[in-house]
Amino acid sequence: ELLRMSMQFDEGFHHISTIDVYNPSQRPPRKALDTLIIKFVYSASDGSIHSVQQETRYRDFQSNGGGRNTMPKSFTVEYVWIEEADVDLESGVLFLFAIVLLVALLGMMDVCCGSGSEENGGTYSTARKAPKSTDGFAKRL
Repeated sequence: ELLRMSMQFDEGFHHISTIDVYNPSQRPPRKALDTLIIKFVYSASDGSIHSVQQETRYRDFQSNGGGRNTMPKSFTVEYVWIEEADVDLESGVLFLFAIVLLVALLGMMDVCCGSGSEENGGTYSTARKAPKSTDGFAKRL
């Protein structure tokens, strides 16, 4: 008979998807669950679980003498705990603020103290002169 399994952790906030432990209706070679590896990614500061991932390994099994398949008696579950580095939000915000302030100051210095073109009397201007046309109509080649 088909045997499937699913697990939930942290009061149901995290779960692994349904996996086949034993499926006798599979075409040969039939497989049974050998090892289930569950990886927890957690925060070191408060111990909260951020994510749960699964990895499955299957083994081939053979039918016993009369062609009848028997379900394996056991499988191994391995728990792997991965500590996620804490993020210092205050330092990140301070760094971004310093970068924005620096870029703004450099922009203001460029506008105020930058040398403009000599044609406009030394003032800063982004306007360009339009090209002169000879007759106002597009020329044919």
